[in-house]
Amino acid sequence: MALTTALLTVLLGLYGWNSVSFLTPATAAVSTAPPSQPSETQQLLAQSVPQQLLQQGREHYTAQQFTEAVNTWSQAERYFANQNDPLNQAIALSNLALAHHQLNQWPEAETAITTSLQLLQSTPELSFQGLRIYGQALNTQGSLYLAQGQTKQALKTWEQATEIYTQADYPEGIIKSLINQTFALRSLGFFLESQNRLDQVEALLAEQVDSPLKIALKRSLGETQRLIGDLKASRKSLEASLDLANTLQVPTELAKTQLSLGKTLQASAQQQETLARRTKQEDDTNKARDQYEQVLDIYQTIPSTAPLIIQLRAQLNQLDILLHQGKWIDAQSVKSSLIADLEKLQLGRPSAFIHMRLARLLMDTCATACPAELQSSKQEIYDLLATARNQAQALNDPIAESYSLGYLGHLYEQEGNIKKQTYGDAQRFTEAALTLTRHQPNLAYQWEWQLGRIEQKQQQQKQQKNQGNVLKYYSDAFQHVQEVRKDLLYVESDIQFNFRDQIEPLYREYISLLLPKEDSSVKSDPAQLIQAQKVIDDLRVAELASFLACGLIEPDDNIQRATIQQVAETDKKTAIIYPIILPDTSDTDRLEVLLQLPDQTIKRYYPSQSISANSSKASSTNTNVSITQEKLEQFRKELEQPYFSTTRGEPLAAQIYDWLIRPAEDQGWLKSIDTLVFVLDGAFRNVPMAALYDQQMDKFLIEKYAISVTFGDLQLPVTSPENSLRVLAAGLSKDPSPSSDTSESGEDFFGPLVYVQNEIESINKNIKDTLSFLDQAFTPGDVQDKMSSAAYNIVHLATHGEFGFTRDETFLLAADPDSSTQSADQAIKVKPIDLNSFDTLLKTRNQTPIDLLVLSACETATGDNREVLGIAGLAVQSGARSTLASLWSIHDLSTSQLMDTFYSELLNPEISAAKALQTAQVKLIREGYLNPSRWAPYILVGDWR
Repeated sequence: MALTTALLTVLLGLYGWNSVSFLTPATAAVSTAPPSQPSETQQLLAQSVPQQLLQQGREHYTAQQFTEAVNTWSQAERYFANQNDPLNQAIALSNLALAHHQLNQWPEAETAITTSLQLLQSTPELSFQGLRIYGQALNTQGSLYLAQGQTKQALKTWEQATEIYTQADYPEGIIKSLINQTFALRSLGFFLESQNRLDQVEALLAEQVDSPLKIALKRSLGETQRLIGDLKASRKSLEASLDLANTLQVPTELAKTQLSLGKTLQASAQQQETLARRTKQEDDTNKARDQYEQVLDIYQTIPSTAPLIIQLRAQLNQLDILLHQGKWIDAQSVKSSLIADLEKLQLGRPSAFIHMRLARLLMDTCATACPAELQSSKQEIYDLLATARNQAQALNDPIAESYSLGYLGHLYEQEGNIKKQTYGDAQRFTEAALTLTRHQPNLAYQWEWQLGRIEQKQQQQKQQKNQGNVLKYYSDAFQHVQEVRKDLLYVESDIQFNFRDQIEPLYREYISLLLPKEDSSVKSDPAQLIQAQKVIDDLRVAELASFLACGLIEPDDNIQRATIQQVAETDKKTAIIYPIILPDTSDTDRLEVLLQLPDQTIKRYYPSQSISANSSKASSTNTNVSITQEKLEQFRKELEQPYFSTTRGEPLAAQIYDWLIRPAEDQGWLKSIDTLVFVLDGAFRNVPMAALYDQQMDKFLIEKYAISVTFGDLQLPVTSPENSLRVLAAGLSKDPSPSSDTSESGEDFFGPLVYVQNEIESINKNIKDTLSFLDQAFTPGDVQDKMSSAAYNIVHLATHGEFGFTRDETFLLAADPDSSTQSADQAIKVKPIDLNSFDTLLKTRNQTPIDLLVLSACETATGDNREVLGIAGLAVQSGARSTLASLWSIHDLSTSQLMDTFYSELLNPEISAAKALQTAQVKLIREGYLNPSRWAPYILVGDWR
């Protein structure tokens, strides 16, 4: 069952965060029971009992007392069945499915919804009310399909629900079903179609009269936009909801929207803080601090008359920020208020999870950083978790109880780490938590991972090296993460999926176990090396999906595909290199390298000694940055300098060469290899491998091998790219001027690209079948029209652009359609082509993927390694087999010279794309461009053939 509890929170209002759940229990319909013998009064009394039960069930469900809701609705369903009232029976069954769903009781949920739909489908000529009930049941069925990994079927069911709601003339239902479709489309990788559904929602909301319902629906839209990462749109929708709540004076709806807006602004502040850490710019740091202050102001404006659950959630978010910022006095005040109000909460799942979240803040965020007077004792945290467990047991809620037991296990795990005690209690609590998961992957992986850590620490205490159980736990956790990874992209901010913080450590710890430090015996175990390679590949793909904020589109064509390893086997001269930075026991890192050669088992080498011999933790200027990462960042900075320093840059280039290449060459493994494909990790992605330097032979790596980069197990077409080249080339050479509605994208900081015209002319000269657009002629609409009307297999875009550290900050510039009226000597009015548009912009007439996308003037925004994912993201969104792009922009003649040679070589059917790029780069070196900054930043991502 692929859908996580976290995503069900969104669809079903699991923790009650959404005032209008996308799937809410239905109310009773007007009875359709035929006349019977009892008196009219007796009949009405009999009918009122099940309708009261239906309402009571709704009250239990709203309070998240799901077992009570099941019991109550089961009684109502039996009453309606005896009264031969199929519509109300269908309502009760649909509601039952929701409650069973929340309790992870899948067979019961499926039986209930199937029976409900059968009753509705057998009822002739459903009234408007009957159609609404039918749409509600379909919405519920869609959620069950999604929960079991049947995403396409879920989407189909929700589309059917939209049709039924349309027949019923029920805008609220249409809006909810469209929002549900958004998540299914994102999971399938259809970002633009997902966005189109939200556009439809906005249009429908604009037509609705102002009412409390409209406030709630606008809030639901804003929350959905936050979950899919569109924070600007989320803020706009939530501010509109807030304004309407103020206008209509609806206090409860106002408080709910204030909380939701605060969460969106908090997510934005976290994003800004991440940027500030990477740029190390004071302005960015100040902006993040100001945004956090704005968030605190929003939470503090929620009045004391608001529902207690909203007040406590706002206080929890405040406490999180205050602890993070080190505002200890304010944090102590909020903590005291929270604890005082906990006992006032009504029994239900929200109360249990609020207790647990407070406990996690106190034992994780505050464990080491807080001053003594703010730190909580183990007993205080234990009491919070024990209360949550008791509430879960009283509710007969296995999900909440599993979380409480797992967190108790984590509490004892922490105590074992600090006091070096045994981990028996930690293991017992965690095993109990795992037992209650009922094989739900999103819960199971957390406790399997925790058990793996605990078992490993127990082995270390006993000075034993038997890692069998540890590997089993990590293997199980890895398998379950693979099942739920896509769904973790869309969860609420209090449990927000942060790939780097929450999932990536699991991958790295597992790989570290598969590649034990300085243990040569693993070399004789090919199975462990193959599994390590598999985990690395999956890590790379997971990072890309996290960056794109949606699943990766599964190709819907008849093209046969293969893994990169299978493709590399076909030419016998390609090797795949996997450098991976792993955690070390001494709070430093270690570097491992795997090498995949044709027709051979995987090779392993670990140049950690060369790192530690030349570096020490004391030499690092940033204790939060690993030694390996710091070396790579220094090298990147040297490469971007106008002059490449032989005293600073060259030794770094040589050292990294000795890490990655020298051991393999010394073993003779690369003698017959002419192409190296790198699956790069972390900061390695931000460094062009072409610039690594062999001091012994006085050659750059590109002078010895053709080079390509790929991202894990993204499968490639089995057949090689076409020999005949058909190019669509477009570019901007003049000074760009931003259009009025796009000035926030940063395009007003770009200057003219004076050599672009030479570049385009060179392509026309080399490739006869070339269609080119320059300056005002280069508009998104023209490109899309030409791509859909002809079969171009290469698209060359010589224009400004940035690969930002989020998908929303990754864009290219094209001419605004209005620029066609400008005079030739004016700056060109431009507009960005964002990543969202690429899945339609470059679709060919026959829907086959283009062979090559060339982006010759783009650059990374801050030099962070995550931004390089933008290059792969553009490739994935455009459907290109390969992408040639630059890590930083080069505004001189060398770019057009490189492209001239590249296309000239590409005409030879015997020359691969990687070798064509190699020839072009080496030619620049031979012609005197000795500074790598002029030729090294060009990297080929994807298919190297």
